[in-house]
Amino acid sequence: MVAGILIGHGEFPIALYNTVKKIIGEQEHFRVVSNENCSSEELKRRLLLAIEELSSDNIIIFADLFGGSCGIASRQIFQMITKNVGVICGVNLGMLIKYFQYREEYELSRLLSLLAESGKKEILIFTSDNTKKNNK
Repeated sequence: MVAGILIGHGEFPIALYNTVKKIIGEQEHFRVVSNENCSSEELKRRLLLAIEELSSDNIIIFADLFGGSCGIASRQIFQMITKNVGVICGVNLGMLIKYFQYREEYELSRLLSLLAESGKKEILIFTSDNTKKNNK
């Protein structure tokens, strides 16, 4: 199984995970980390603690923004640890649900590819001229 961590700004990661729980129920081997009221060093400490608590060799870190403090901390931790870790920035609800559906089936690299693809497919644009555009 690939364990997971959701990290984000303020209440966002908590609210996103609470929404997941309403749809598919409570999930094991998963942690939520917020940057609420903490420095960048404290954020990295919180993330390392979540990794330690999961005690898994395969972990995906889902960050809300690539350029924000959570994405930066995730990438810094990714470079520091020896576990098999992947980082996805720009998490969305569809991506998280897909993660929980397939995390026992797929190994880390295949799961990361699936999640990146499915997350992009969740982004659609509808215009006032009644046309639908996808992210391609």
